[in-house]
Amino acid sequence: MQLFVSHFVVVEESVWLDTIEPFPVSRQTELHRLVSQLFAAPDREAAHAKASQMIDGLSDSHCDGPGDRTNIRCLGIHELEEVSLAGHSLAEALNGPYGIDAGSIHWSSKVPSARDKHELSIFASHGT
Repeated sequence: MQLFVSHFVVVEESVWLDTIEPFPVSRQTELHRLVSQLFAAPDREAAHAKASQMIDGLSDSHCDGPGDRTNIRCLGIHELEEVSLAGHSLAEALNGPYGIDAGSIHWSSKVPSARDKHELSIFASHGT
């Protein structure tokens, strides 16, 4: 089995409803992001098929967000890449000095910012 990473384009829509029937939408915001999934498949065709099957499962709706309703829609696959382990087992590669290359996101004209430790979401969400 080979390892692949698929980057999916996901839009999160927060919807606020008016309090008077018929409850029209009073405000709406959208946030776009890339969601990456690491998975195994025997070859690139099977990887594409598996990633394509993930699209519907990455979509959801709930009432837990900042608005009255949150709709999450996966718009499709942004990129699909094979993860090379350079001949090592998964355990060896995970414990290596660089871990496993889980792919990259290519930006066209905007330069993504490098952040300090306290700005990384893993630390910002815990307040440390």
